[in-house]
Amino acid sequence: MPGTVRIAGAGLAGLAAATRLASCGRAVDVYERKRRLLPSSGPHTEGIRNYGAVDAAQELRNAGFEIEPFRVVRRTVRVSPNFRNVLSGPAYYLFMRGREEDTVDQILFRHAKGLGARFHFGQELDPAEVDIAATGPPRARFNILGAGYTFTDEGSHLNPETVYALLDNSVAPGGYLVITPGTRFHSIYSVSWKEFRFAKLLATTEAAFEIPWIRAILGASRWVSRINGRAFFARDPIETAVQGSTLYVGEAGGFQDAVAGFGFRYAVLSGLLAAQAIMDGQDYRDLLHEKFGDEFRQACAFREWLNRATNEDFDKLVAGMGSEITLEEYLRHRGSRAL
Repeated sequence: MPGTVRIAGAGLAGLAAATRLASCGRAVDVYERKRRLLPSSGPHTEGIRNYGAVDAAQELRNAGFEIEPFRVVRRTVRVSPNFRNVLSGPAYYLFMRGREEDTVDQILFRHAKGLGARFHFGQELDPAEVDIAATGPPRARFNILGAGYTFTDEGSHLNPETVYALLDNSVAPGGYLVITPGTRFHSIYSVSWKEFRFAKLLATTEAAFEIPWIRAILGASRWVSRINGRAFFARDPIETAVQGSTLYVGEAGGFQDAVAGFGFRYAVLSGLLAAQAIMDGQDYRDLLHEKFGDEFRQACAFREWLNRATNEDFDKLVAGMGSEITLEEYLRHRGSRAL
Protein backbone atom coordinates (compact mmCIF):
# COMPACT_ATOMS: atom_id res chain seq x y z
CA MET A 1 0.00 0.00 0.00
CA PRO A 2 1.13 3.61 -0.55
CA GLY A 3 2.81 5.51 2.27
CA THR A 4 1.41 7.61 5.05
CA VAL A 5 -1.78 9.58 4.32
CA ARG A 6 -1.40 13.21 5.34
CA ILE A 7 -4.47 15.18 6.42
CA ALA A 8 -4.58 18.93 7.06
CA GLY A 9 -7.23 19.76 9.65
CA ALA A 10 -8.73 17.94 12.64
CA GLY A 11 -12.29 19.14 12.24
CA LEU A 12 -15.23 16.83 11.67
CA ALA A 13 -14.33 15.98 8.05
CA GLY A 14 -10.65 15.41 8.80
CA LEU A 15 -11.43 13.25 11.83
CA ALA A 16 -13.93 11.16 9.86
CA ALA A 17 -11.36 10.56 7.12
CA ALA A 18 -8.59 9.77 9.62
CA THR A 19 -10.76 7.30 11.51
CA ARG A 20 -11.78 5.44 8.34
CA LEU A 21 -8.22 5.25 7.01
CA ALA A 22 -6.72 4.16 10.33
CA SER A 23 -9.42 1.52 10.80
CA CYS A 24 -8.31 -0.01 7.49
CA GLY A 25 -4.70 -0.17 8.59
CA ARG A 26 -3.39 2.91 6.82
CA ALA A 27 -0.73 5.09 8.44
CA VAL A 28 -2.24 8.54 9.02
CA ASP A 29 -0.74 11.87 10.09
CA VAL A 30 -3.17 14.69 10.93
CA TYR A 31 -1.87 18.27 11.14
CA GLU A 32 -4.00 20.82 12.99
CA ARG A 33 -3.06 24.49 13.26
CA LYS A 34 -4.93 24.92 16.56
CA ARG A 35 -3.13 23.74 19.70
CA ARG A 36 -6.07 21.71 20.94
CA LEU A 37 -9.04 19.88 19.53
CA LEU A 38 -12.05 22.20 19.41
CA PRO A 39 -14.53 23.11 16.66
CA SER A 40 -13.73 26.53 15.27
CA SER A 41 -17.16 27.91 16.22
CA GLY A 42 -16.79 26.76 19.84
CA PRO A 43 -18.90 24.24 21.80
CA HIS A 44 -22.47 24.03 20.51
CA THR A 45 -25.31 21.76 19.44
CA GLU A 46 -25.15 20.71 15.80
CA GLY A 47 -27.83 18.96 13.82
CA ILE A 48 -28.52 17.15 10.59
CA ARG A 49 -31.77 17.64 8.73
CA ASN A 50 -33.83 14.52 8.17
CA TYR A 51 -35.43 15.68 4.94
CA GLY A 52 -34.02 13.17 2.46
CA ALA A 53 -35.45 10.03 0.87
CA VAL A 54 -33.24 8.02 3.26
CA ASP A 55 -33.28 8.55 7.02
CA ALA A 56 -30.32 10.86 7.72
CA ALA A 57 -29.01 8.96 10.75
CA GLN A 58 -29.26 5.66 8.89
CA GLU A 59 -27.42 7.17 5.93
CA LEU A 60 -24.48 8.02 8.19
CA ARG A 61 -24.53 4.54 9.73
CA ASN A 62 -24.52 2.96 6.29
CA ALA A 63 -21.48 5.07 5.40
CA GLY A 64 -19.61 3.80 8.46
CA PHE A 65 -20.20 6.66 10.91
CA GLU A 66 -20.81 4.92 14.23
CA ILE A 67 -21.64 7.81 16.59
CA GLU A 68 -25.33 8.07 17.40
CA PRO A 69 -27.12 11.40 17.87
CA PHE A 70 -27.86 12.25 21.47
CA ARG A 71 -31.40 13.29 20.60
CA VAL A 72 -34.09 13.26 17.92
CA VAL A 73 -36.01 16.50 17.43
CA ARG A 74 -39.69 15.64 17.08
CA ARG A 75 -41.13 19.15 17.23
CA THR A 76 -39.90 22.03 15.08
CA VAL A 77 -41.42 25.47 15.61
CA ARG A 78 -40.95 27.92 12.73
CA VAL A 79 -41.76 31.54 13.44
CA SER A 80 -41.93 34.51 11.06
CA PRO A 81 -42.68 38.08 12.14
CA ASN A 82 -46.44 37.40 12.15
CA PHE A 83 -47.01 33.64 11.87
CA ARG A 84 -46.04 30.37 13.54
CA ASN A 85 -46.01 26.75 12.34
CA VAL A 86 -45.39 23.57 14.33
CA LEU A 87 -43.91 20.63 12.42
CA SER A 88 -44.22 17.23 14.09
CA GLY A 89 -41.96 14.30 13.26
CA PRO A 90 -38.24 13.36 13.42
CA ALA A 91 -37.00 16.37 11.45
CA TYR A 92 -33.50 16.70 12.99
CA TYR A 93 -30.85 14.60 14.70
CA LEU A 94 -28.66 16.40 17.22
CA PHE A 95 -24.98 15.98 18.10
CA MET A 96 -22.80 17.83 20.60
CA ARG A 97 -19.62 19.53 19.43
CA GLY A 98 -16.88 20.70 21.76
CA ARG A 99 -14.16 19.66 24.19
CA GLU A 100 -16.22 17.42 26.53
CA GLU A 101 -15.51 13.69 26.35
CA ASP A 102 -18.94 12.78 24.94
CA THR A 103 -18.83 15.21 22.00
CA VAL A 104 -18.41 14.03 18.42
CA ASP A 105 -15.01 15.71 18.14
CA GLN A 106 -13.51 13.97 21.15
CA ILE A 107 -15.05 10.57 20.38
CA LEU A 108 -13.66 10.59 16.83
CA PHE A 109 -10.28 11.84 18.05
CA ARG A 110 -9.96 9.06 20.64
CA HIS A 111 -11.07 6.46 18.13
CA ALA A 112 -8.65 7.60 15.41
CA LYS A 113 -5.79 7.88 17.87
CA GLY A 114 -6.56 4.45 19.30
CA LEU A 115 -6.35 3.03 15.78
CA GLY A 116 -2.88 4.51 15.32
CA ALA A 117 -3.51 7.88 13.67
CA ARG A 118 -0.89 10.44 14.69
CA PHE A 119 -1.94 14.01 15.51
CA HIS A 120 0.32 17.07 15.26
CA PHE A 121 -1.28 20.10 16.93
CA GLY A 122 0.03 23.61 16.40
CA GLN A 123 1.23 22.69 12.91
CA GLU A 124 -0.29 24.10 9.75
CA LEU A 125 0.44 22.62 6.33
CA ASP A 126 -0.35 24.00 2.92
CA PRO A 127 -3.23 21.99 1.38
CA ALA A 128 -1.00 21.31 -1.64
CA GLU A 129 1.33 19.33 0.66
CA VAL A 130 -1.29 16.84 1.89
CA ASP A 131 -3.51 14.09 0.56
CA ILE A 132 -6.70 15.40 2.19
CA ALA A 133 -7.45 19.06 2.93
CA ALA A 134 -9.92 19.41 5.79
CA THR A 135 -8.98 22.90 6.91
CA GLY A 136 -12.49 24.30 7.25
CA PRO A 137 -13.94 27.38 5.56
CA PRO A 138 -11.38 29.59 3.76
CA ARG A 139 -10.57 32.42 6.16
CA ALA A 140 -11.21 35.22 3.68
CA ARG A 141 -13.99 33.55 1.68
CA PHE A 142 -16.62 32.45 4.17
CA ASN A 143 -20.16 33.24 3.02
CA ILE A 144 -22.23 32.15 6.04
CA LEU A 145 -21.85 33.57 9.54
CA GLY A 146 -23.32 32.42 12.85
CA ALA A 147 -23.33 34.48 16.05
CA GLY A 148 -24.84 33.73 19.44
CA TYR A 149 -24.41 31.93 22.74
CA THR A 150 -24.81 28.70 24.61
CA PHE A 151 -26.95 28.89 27.75
CA THR A 152 -27.53 26.66 30.74
CA ASP A 153 -30.27 24.07 30.90
CA GLU A 154 -30.82 25.15 34.48
CA GLY A 155 -33.29 28.01 34.53
CA SER A 156 -34.34 27.63 30.90
CA HIS A 157 -37.72 26.44 29.62
CA LEU A 158 -36.60 24.73 26.42
CA ASN A 159 -38.27 21.41 25.68
CA PRO A 160 -35.45 18.90 25.01
CA GLU A 161 -37.14 17.59 21.86
CA THR A 162 -38.03 20.96 20.33
CA VAL A 163 -36.11 23.26 17.97
CA TYR A 164 -37.16 26.83 17.23
CA ALA A 165 -36.33 28.81 14.08
CA LEU A 166 -37.16 32.50 13.58
CA LEU A 167 -37.17 33.75 9.97
CA ASP A 168 -36.72 37.51 10.28
CA ASN A 169 -34.33 39.67 8.26
CA SER A 170 -34.02 42.18 11.10
CA VAL A 171 -32.52 39.41 13.25
CA ALA A 172 -30.60 37.33 10.68
CA PRO A 173 -30.46 38.87 7.19
CA GLY A 174 -31.11 36.15 4.62
CA GLY A 175 -31.08 33.53 7.37
CA TYR A 176 -32.71 32.69 10.68
CA LEU A 177 -32.27 32.56 14.44
CA VAL A 178 -32.27 29.05 15.89
CA ILE A 179 -32.66 27.63 19.39
CA THR A 180 -31.47 24.04 19.78
CA PRO A 181 -31.38 21.80 22.89
CA GLY A 182 -28.15 20.24 24.09
CA THR A 183 -27.09 17.98 26.92
CA ARG A 184 -25.55 20.24 29.58
CA PHE A 185 -26.29 23.48 27.74
CA HIS A 186 -28.40 24.73 24.84
CA SER A 187 -27.60 26.96 21.85
CA ILE A 188 -29.16 30.14 20.49
CA TYR A 189 -27.63 31.91 17.53
CA SER A 190 -28.41 33.67 14.27
CA VAL A 191 -27.16 32.40 10.91
CA SER A 192 -26.84 34.93 8.10
CA TRP A 193 -25.99 34.81 4.40
CA LYS A 194 -25.77 38.62 4.15
CA GLU A 195 -24.28 40.04 7.35
CA PHE A 196 -20.64 38.98 7.74
CA ARG A 197 -19.62 41.33 10.55
CA PHE A 198 -19.67 39.28 13.73
CA ALA A 199 -20.23 42.20 16.12
CA LYS A 200 -23.16 43.48 14.04
CA LEU A 201 -24.82 40.07 13.76
CA LEU A 202 -24.30 39.35 17.45
CA ALA A 203 -25.94 42.66 18.32
CA THR A 204 -29.07 41.87 16.29
CA THR A 205 -29.14 38.40 17.83
CA GLU A 206 -28.93 39.82 21.34
CA ALA A 207 -31.75 42.27 20.57
CA ALA A 208 -33.95 39.30 19.63
CA PHE A 209 -33.49 37.84 23.12
CA GLU A 210 -36.05 40.38 24.31
CA ILE A 211 -38.78 39.05 22.01
CA PRO A 212 -41.35 37.71 24.53
CA TRP A 213 -41.48 34.10 23.34
CA ILE A 214 -37.67 33.89 23.18
CA ARG A 215 -37.36 35.53 26.58
CA ALA A 216 -39.78 32.91 27.96
CA ILE A 217 -37.60 30.05 26.61
CA LEU A 218 -34.40 31.53 28.02
CA GLY A 219 -36.03 32.01 31.41
CA ALA A 220 -33.50 32.41 34.21
CA SER A 221 -30.74 30.53 32.36
CA ARG A 222 -27.14 31.81 32.28
CA TRP A 223 -24.80 32.34 29.33
CA VAL A 224 -22.06 29.69 29.04
CA SER A 225 -19.98 30.58 25.99
CA ARG A 226 -20.08 32.49 22.72
CA ILE A 227 -20.76 30.93 19.31
CA ASN A 228 -18.80 32.40 16.39
CA GLY A 229 -19.24 30.20 13.35
CA ARG A 230 -17.99 30.88 9.84
CA ALA A 231 -19.06 28.60 7.01
CA PHE A 232 -18.46 28.27 3.29
CA PHE A 233 -20.58 26.75 0.54
CA ALA A 234 -19.65 26.44 -3.12
CA ARG A 235 -22.08 26.24 -6.00
CA ASP A 236 -20.38 23.13 -7.36
CA PRO A 237 -18.01 21.75 -4.73
CA ILE A 238 -17.62 18.49 -6.62
CA GLU A 239 -16.04 20.22 -9.61
CA THR A 240 -13.18 21.57 -7.48
CA ALA A 241 -12.96 18.69 -4.99
CA VAL A 242 -9.65 17.52 -6.46
CA GLN A 243 -6.88 20.06 -6.86
CA GLY A 244 -3.58 18.63 -7.94
CA SER A 245 -3.19 15.49 -5.83
CA THR A 246 -5.19 16.88 -2.89
CA LEU A 247 -8.76 15.83 -2.08
CA TYR A 248 -10.84 18.59 -0.48
CA VAL A 249 -13.42 17.64 2.14
CA GLY A 250 -15.94 19.47 4.31
CA GLU A 251 -16.01 23.24 4.10
CA ALA A 252 -12.45 23.40 2.81
CA GLY A 253 -14.06 22.22 -0.42
CA GLY A 254 -17.33 24.14 -0.01
CA PHE A 255 -19.33 21.07 1.05
CA GLN A 256 -22.00 22.89 3.02
CA ASP A 257 -25.77 23.25 3.06
CA ALA A 258 -26.52 26.46 1.17
CA VAL A 259 -30.16 26.44 2.28
CA ALA A 260 -29.88 26.24 6.06
CA GLY A 261 -26.19 25.91 6.92
CA PHE A 262 -26.22 22.34 8.21
CA GLY A 263 -22.73 21.13 7.31
CA PHE A 264 -22.45 18.07 9.58
CA ARG A 265 -23.69 15.54 7.03
CA TYR A 266 -21.53 16.88 4.22
CA ALA A 267 -18.43 17.01 6.41
CA VAL A 268 -18.76 13.40 7.52
CA LEU A 269 -19.70 11.96 4.13
CA SER A 270 -17.07 13.85 2.13
CA GLY A 271 -14.40 12.82 4.65
CA LEU A 272 -15.43 9.18 4.43
CA LEU A 273 -15.62 9.27 0.63
CA ALA A 274 -12.15 10.82 0.35
CA ALA A 275 -10.80 8.03 2.56
CA GLN A 276 -12.55 5.45 0.38
CA ALA A 277 -11.11 6.98 -2.78
CA ILE A 278 -7.59 6.71 -1.36
CA MET A 279 -8.00 3.18 -0.04
CA ASP A 280 -9.63 1.74 -3.15
CA GLY A 281 -7.95 3.85 -5.82
CA GLN A 282 -11.31 5.24 -6.94
CA ASP A 283 -12.08 8.62 -8.45
CA TYR A 284 -13.15 10.91 -5.61
CA ARG A 285 -15.36 13.05 -7.82
CA ASP A 286 -17.18 9.99 -9.15
CA LEU A 287 -17.95 8.91 -5.58
CA LEU A 288 -19.23 12.39 -4.77
CA HIS A 289 -21.46 12.51 -7.85
CA GLU A 290 -22.89 9.11 -6.96
CA LYS A 291 -23.66 10.18 -3.38
CA PHE A 292 -24.93 13.73 -3.83
CA GLY A 293 -26.21 13.98 -7.40
CA ASP A 294 -27.53 17.50 -8.01
CA GLU A 295 -28.14 18.36 -4.33
CA PHE A 296 -25.82 21.34 -4.43
CA ARG A 297 -27.36 22.85 -7.56
CA GLN A 298 -30.86 22.56 -6.10
CA ALA A 299 -29.77 24.06 -2.80
CA CYS A 300 -28.10 27.04 -4.46
CA ALA A 301 -31.20 27.71 -6.54
CA PHE A 302 -33.33 27.91 -3.38
CA ARG A 303 -30.63 29.98 -1.66
CA GLU A 304 -30.97 32.61 -4.40
CA TRP A 305 -34.67 32.94 -3.52
CA LEU A 306 -33.93 33.10 0.19
CA ASN A 307 -31.38 35.89 -0.37
CA ARG A 308 -34.10 37.94 -2.05
CA ALA A 309 -36.85 37.04 0.43
CA THR A 310 -38.42 39.81 2.50
CA ASN A 311 -40.13 39.40 5.87
CA GLU A 312 -43.42 39.41 3.94
CA ASP A 313 -42.12 36.44 1.96
CA PHE A 314 -41.20 34.66 5.20
CA ASP A 315 -44.70 35.34 6.51
CA LYS A 316 -46.19 33.79 3.37
CA LEU A 317 -43.83 30.80 3.66
CA VAL A 318 -44.77 30.04 7.26
CA ALA A 319 -48.45 30.90 6.89
CA GLY A 320 -48.68 28.64 3.85
CA MET A 321 -47.81 25.63 6.00
CA GLY A 322 -50.70 26.26 8.37
CA SER A 323 -50.51 26.19 12.14
CA GLU A 324 -49.51 22.50 12.29
CA ILE A 325 -48.08 20.03 9.78
CA THR A 326 -46.45 16.61 9.87
CA LEU A 327 -42.98 15.97 8.48
CA GLU A 328 -44.44 13.82 5.69
CA GLU A 329 -46.90 16.54 4.69
CA TYR A 330 -44.20 19.18 4.81
CA LEU A 331 -41.82 17.27 2.56
CA ARG A 332 -44.59 16.65 0.02
CA HIS A 333 -45.40 20.36 0.14
CA ARG A 334 -41.85 21.75 -0.03
CA GLY A 335 -40.00 18.97 -1.82
CA SER A 336 -36.32 19.73 -2.41
CA ARG A 337 -36.81 23.27 -1.11
CA ALA A 338 -37.42 22.11 2.46
CA LEU A 339 -36.06 24.63 4.94
